Amino acid sequence: MVSFNRVVLAGNLTRDPELRFTSGGIPVCDFGLAVNRVRSKSEEVDFFDITAWRELGETIANYKKKGDPILVEGKLQFRTWEAKDGSKRNKVDVVADNVQFLGGRSDSEGGGGGQRQGAKQGAQQGGQRGDVDINEEDFDDIPF
Repeated sequence: MVSFNRVVLAGNLTRDPELRFTSGGIPVCDFGLAVNRVRSKSEEVDFFDITAWRELGETIANYKKKGDPILVEGKLQFRTWEAKDGSKRNKVDVVADNVQFLGGRSDSEGGGGGQRQGAKQGAQQGGQRGDVDINEEDFDDIPF
């Protein structure tokens, strides 16, 4: 039987990322993500707890803050533990494998950043592509 555990979420951070270290010195970053769920005429919000390890976690903790938009790719992880009162607790978390910083209101006011800056950086790092200017009006006719 084939197993598949993959999740992709795009939303805004609900709190500042918290960076801590394991007893072995490995960095781990925890943060919350709010994702809008649009249903016909109403909008609801889902909240997810995200964990990012090592360099990925350090990068998020250093560059992101509450309210910033972010895209997270990862896997679901089920955890079980015993609380201080002796009751059994369980929770499903998202463990991030890949994160992309998305542009927001502050990026347009500050004169750049977000996805567009990331696209330019990727093109420059590849060495074979030139600078690409993306016009958002070109995407108006995409059906999704």
